[in-house]
Amino acid sequence: MIFKRLKKSTKEEEEQFSMMLEEEKVGWKDKLAMLIAAFFTIMLPCVAVLLGFAAVILWILGLIT
Repeated sequence: MIFKRLKKSTKEEEEQFSMMLEEEKVGWKDKLAMLIAAFFTIMLPCVAVLLGFAAVILWILGLIT
């Protein structure tokens, strides 16, 4: 059902997007800022969830109290 709502992009739209992306000059400071922001918003929550699952499993198995 959700896949029916997704709009397929045409070749012309893809070319226009790639041209717009090439025209936009992004400096190395901006790229670094985006990388750090992605780390804080994606990687840290994932690591926190995995550590939480591991702690629950260890608690269920009785390895931690």
